[in-house]
Amino acid sequence: MNVFRLSLIALVFLSTAVSPGLSVAASSRDAALRTYPMQALAPTVATILDVPAPKQAEAPPIDSIVNDLRGAKQVAVLGIDAFGAAIWSKMRDKTPYLNSLATETNQAQLRSVLPSVTCVNFGCMITGGSQKTTGIKTFDSELACEDLCSVLRARGLKSGGFGIKGWTGDRLLGRYADFRVKEKNDDLEVLAGLMEVVDEKKPEFVIVQYGNTDKVFHAHGPFSKQAAEACAGADAWLQEIIPWLRARGYAIIITADHGQHDVPRANGTTGGVHGTDSDLDCLVPLVWLPSADRAATPPKP
Repeated sequence: MNVFRLSLIALVFLSTAVSPGLSVAASSRDAALRTYPMQALAPTVATILDVPAPKQAEAPPIDSIVNDLRGAKQVAVLGIDAFGAAIWSKMRDKTPYLNSLATETNQAQLRSVLPSVTCVNFGCMITGGSQKTTGIKTFDSELACEDLCSVLRARGLKSGGFGIKGWTGDRLLGRYADFRVKEKNDDLEVLAGLMEVVDEKKPEFVIVQYGNTDKVFHAHGPFSKQAAEACAGADAWLQEIIPWLRARGYAIIITADHGQHDVPRANGTTGGVHGTDSDLDCLVPLVWLPSADRAATPPKP
């Protein structure tokens, strides 16, 4: 397994109020991309796997993804924490692998539900519900609605939820999934544990939270030098996990839970925050790929 560079980044450009100038510049590349609600992700995965969507899901499946991935027996959702669409736009020189995967026909954007925070949006990814529907306020909250893992379990299918010890991927996703990895202190340890679970248990659905980006962006701001290295680390992680999963029959959906924006601190440094309804906080990438064995098979009309 490769050693990933997972450092920090920070470029100062706005305060707690989002700067309109950056928002316009960052969105220029993404202006033509279709934007869907975060609530559409769970119904999309359910439709691909040919099971009903969670009962309280608030959006229909995304037809273009369903069409491209139809027939897949396994689906993996890779969530890069805090990797907003504006951040990707700014850091594309640090993400050559992800750039190479995204074409005109296999990418879009998701809009996070409010508040644009991690537990609420990963909760949405497995239910299709906003916070009012899910009842999720922390990663230890109990879901107040049906989730995709339960839907799969009722039909004899299995799921895995993965994340760093004490993070949402562990304490929320892992709690509702059939399989998880415990006591993993970083993203590389989580990846190794995920690989063991996939090889041994072969769950039909896996969802994983890659956490270092969020940690670095909070510490140094999402548009600075250290964060650029964190984005490079996430790209290296994707380059490791995606071919490995695709070779084992998984269709891939790459996204994020929310973005971030810069906030200056009283001591003159810059940090990152999120939670608002701004595009910087709410618009996140969405890229999808068929499994390796189906990549050469044209999707059915």
